[in-house]
Amino acid sequence: MLLKSLFGAILFLSCSFAVLAEEGTGPQVGQPIPNLIGRTLNDEPYMLKKDKGSPKVINFFWVSCKPCRVEMPELAKLEQRFKGVKFIAVHAEDEPPAVVASFVKSLSAAPSNIVLTKGGLRASFNYTGLPHTIVLDSDNVVLMNLVGYTPDNMHILAKQLQKMEK
Repeated sequence: MLLKSLFGAILFLSCSFAVLAEEGTGPQVGQPIPNLIGRTLNDEPYMLKKDKGSPKVINFFWVSCKPCRVEMPELAKLEQRFKGVKFIAVHAEDEPPAVVASFVKSLSAAPSNIVLTKGGLRASFNYTGLPHTIVLDSDNVVLMNLVGYTPDNMHILAKQLQKMEK
């Protein structure tokens, strides 16, 4: 009886961890991404739903995120290397445009498309931390999510982009 109870508890806990592992991992792969509405640093409106026709890398960042500061120049290098892919860096919190512009200017390089939002994106895009990177096909269907910044994630992203070039 004790063995059955112990086994049941282990099974319950392992299932609970499996569910938790799914939370915060980004939009579901193979599904269309939720719409994203914002404004560029040039104060132009941006709507992801209308931006189709090319594969994309969407990177959520925040000016106070230290890993974001490291990742942005690396994304800019990938943008130069994979010219057929549109890179969009989305500031995920509500900050004045001047604050975001100052952050971008302080970097050695950044993706060329910066979108500002009013925040509140975590629930729609199912991420728990920043940075969070999403790779989309030309129809805005999710191909991959990368949680956080690591050199390995940048390598994985580059490999995915190489596949998409072919």
